[in-house]
Amino acid sequence: MAPNIDASSPDAGSSNDVISRIYLIRHGDRFDYANPSWLESAKENGALITDPPLSALGHRQARETADQLGRITKTNDGESSASDNLHHVDKILVSPYLRVIQTACPTSNALGMPLSIENGLSEAHATPGDGVLPSPKERFAYFPQIDPNHTSLLNVQPTPGHICPKTGFPCEAFAGKYCQRMERFATILERTYHGKTIVLFSHAASVALVATLLKCSMRTLKFAPCGIYHLERINDGSWTLVQNGASNDEYVKENSPTTFPWGFGEKYFEEGTEKNYFGSSEGIGLDYFGDKESKL
Repeated sequence: MAPNIDASSPDAGSSNDVISRIYLIRHGDRFDYANPSWLESAKENGALITDPPLSALGHRQARETADQLGRITKTNDGESSASDNLHHVDKILVSPYLRVIQTACPTSNALGMPLSIENGLSEAHATPGDGVLPSPKERFAYFPQIDPNHTSLLNVQPTPGHICPKTGFPCEAFAGKYCQRMERFATILERTYHGKTIVLFSHAASVALVATLLKCSMRTLKFAPCGIYHLERINDGSWTLVQNGASNDEYVKENSPTTFPWGFGEKYFEEGTEKNYFGSSEGIGLDYFGDKESKL
């Protein structure tokens, strides 16, 4: 099923309507992709190789994205140079990975809002567990924008028998279990932030969150670095895609070929002769969320 796309915001409804808004943003250009030698240096110095920082370009993209959000939302004190149709942001939720935190910081500064580290937005092949990624309180020492007291809405669980090929830590199986996590997370977001405007900073694979909210296939969905997916719904109706995050051309001046618009392919779900779990054995594939809609 194709996404429910509307070029305009559904603000034109009744004044009694409750409007929920989600802005989903991917992190900017990665340092490790732009500088391949970083990988060996990170290993030599005991760094977690799946937690690279942004490149210099990524930081510029993050600032440009914050400027773009500032044009379409209001700050906490209500300041805005645009029309009264703009809306406040109620919460900023951020993946616990460094590149995502760095991407979100300019938006936190621009909107005057703290960042809430949310494990439910973690990267694919997430490696949950104490001592793997720094905790929010440990991150706070370097990123004072973080609210160290936020409790995650959803915690990632490792899939029994699955080890991250890059780090050797127990991890969540990709892509099947990741898509199921996005499905659960969407339900939690709808319940927790009904009638609110939230900004989510995450990873390319979180186009699965877009697909589950829109109840559409993942086949045509792509996510650009610092792309912005804007979704809205009125009351308890269907979600509508207001802005597509497949491109950032409107507000980002430069991109790199190393961090590019990404989307799911069949290979992420197909299971090979080694009996590795990717999702197809449980009926999880590119049309998983669209198939669910067709059965309603």
